[in-house]
Amino acid sequence: MTAHAILVVGSINYDLIVSQERLPRRGETLVSTGFRADPGGKGANQAVQAARLGASVRFVGAAGADQHGEICRAALEREGIECRLRSTGAAAGLGIVHVVGDGEVHATIVEGANAVVTGEWVDENADLVASSAVVVLQNEVPASANERAVALAAAAGVPVVYNAAPARPVPLEVTRACAWFVVNEDEAAEYLGRPLGDVADDAAMRAAVAELAAFCDSVVLTLGSRGCYVLEGRRVEFVGAVPAHAVDTTGAGDSFIGAFAVALADGVDPFSAARTAALVASITVAGMGAQSSMPTREDLEA
Repeated sequence: MTAHAILVVGSINYDLIVSQERLPRRGETLVSTGFRADPGGKGANQAVQAARLGASVRFVGAAGADQHGEICRAALEREGIECRLRSTGAAAGLGIVHVVGDGEVHATIVEGANAVVTGEWVDENADLVASSAVVVLQNEVPASANERAVALAAAAGVPVVYNAAPARPVPLEVTRACAWFVVNEDEAAEYLGRPLGDVADDAAMRAAVAELAAFCDSVVLTLGSRGCYVLEGRRVEFVGAVPAHAVDTTGAGDSFIGAFAVALADGVDPFSAARTAALVASITVAGMGAQSSMPTREDLEA
């Protein structure tokens, strides 16, 4: 267990998860095979996974003024996460998640209360940045929040793990001030402005990672069930995924980020950290939902 805190600045969503054999065609109505609702959001998911692995976690965000927001806030606090949530009259952010076939996920988010997580709110909680071991960011809150968090972390010498998802334009001076730039294949294609090609093509993926180094000196390119590539300095290493029967891949990427951040805070080298994160994500995909499926440190030891 790390004695140092991980700070997550990010989103809270209430996920509405529909399971179905396939997506409907235009004008078609399908009957789902299942439905559930769970607390979610990339930021909240990453914070929960880090906490379940034994880290001291603080969270800066906004939960929303409705019942969904209260459910999400309570879920974070049950994990022992210290929350600083901005007051707003807006409803909670929503995640509309379609789980298709063998766990493939198609998701749409509604911003909701996450819109008030701005640079100003990060400034009001600047004390948390300087006292953290690692800061974790994503792209489900306004860009000003991330930009301010990166600036504060850089001034304090605190490393930032930036999960640049969903993909959106980001100034290079922001990404290059981060310690880690983490994207999946679809996000990488958006940032590079070109298709990546066959994810099983080792040479093509290594070339993509090398191009992504323009955004940050250290990069993780995640490739779902195939694994990931980790770049640090001049070293690139492929880390294979841990075989798992995928029921629902919702939150698997967030589970990876949370575990990766904990390992880095514990002083683990990034290649070993990615191997641990891959194991954690493999457990998450074996259950339905995001936070509901995330393992604890005891689960890993078992």
